[in-house]
Amino acid sequence: MPFKTKPNQEFLRFLSMQNGDKNNLPNVDLLLDLEKEYPETFMKVMANFEEAKSYRTILNEDGIPKKLTWEEAIKRYSSDVKYVGATDENRDIEKLFIARGMPQESFELATRLRKEMKEKNIPEHILGKELKEETILESIEKIKNRTQEELLDGKEMIEKLYEKQFTYEWLSKNDPRNSIIGVYCDCCASILSNCYGKKIAISSVVAEDVQNLVIKNYKGDIISKGTMYVNKKLGYAVINEFELSREYRKDEIPMSGGVYRSPKGSKEEDTREMIFKAFLRGLKAFREEYDKQNPNKPIEMISIGSRYNRLRRQIQRYKRATENLEVPFKYDFEDAVRSRQYILYDRAQREREEKREKEGEGLER
Repeated sequence: MPFKTKPNQEFLRFLSMQNGDKNNLPNVDLLLDLEKEYPETFMKVMANFEEAKSYRTILNEDGIPKKLTWEEAIKRYSSDVKYVGATDENRDIEKLFIARGMPQESFELATRLRKEMKEKNIPEHILGKELKEETILESIEKIKNRTQEELLDGKEMIEKLYEKQFTYEWLSKNDPRNSIIGVYCDCCASILSNCYGKKIAISSVVAEDVQNLVIKNYKGDIISKGTMYVNKKLGYAVINEFELSREYRKDEIPMSGGVYRSPKGSKEEDTREMIFKAFLRGLKAFREEYDKQNPNKPIEMISIGSRYNRLRRQIQRYKRATENLEVPFKYDFEDAVRSRQYILYDRAQREREEKREKEGEGLER
């Protein structure tokens, strides 16, 4: 078989999986069987294994993520499915939604939402500019191209790269992933959901004061998100909660009130800590740029809901809000308005702390 593309290690592990019989490789048999119905399936899956794997997670009729078998996923990946009404303008929506098993109805709705967003001249970003971090692979590539003299101290560089296993991005409203963001975070935030996440997904596309902050792993895949509402008039922001992909929910401990935690001190909890730090970096970047653009009305406070928050242990280190910040009813931020909010940023508190630090420095002198 002429290999046109070097297979990645995950694809090789997929081929070598056994079902107890050392002489039996069921996934090899699966691909060869599908080859009869869909020619060149083997080569296509080998060359694009990550994309083929993404077809395994789809939304059910209630808009909740579910897993397909490898056979079902590869069949869908190999078949030539098209939506009625697909054009060059919505080709990215078509490609993404086909991969996630979305029906024609979802494609039409997502296309209408994008059209509405553009007709209303709603900016793709609340701040009017892109905010995101490089992935660890992008950083490594950049470092490879720098001379030895320009490199940072080795220890500092390693620490920064370790933290950047997870990076943030403020997702553009033009990105079709907003409409089905729940697929990536295993939650109900989808435009076809029967749950409150439907309104959150819709508002993340067509509302000028709502935007998704997403966290990506080292491969650049979205694995977590927080949807934020910004009240420009009063100068505050509210995040509904932080969601997390199922692959990062291993060994969760169910708690009361729809809360889940990883065992304290576990590798899973360390991972959540890094994801949380990436969220904080994203919020800091947003706040600093917002304040620069709005010097007379900066962000005074950023709070987050605690109900069903996958990073609840992390946010509980912060101060509880004495009174929840409000969010328009139409956005349906249930986790923020129906539970206690925690304050991730308080301008007044920060200014008091900075003043004390300066006064302390003065006394030392």
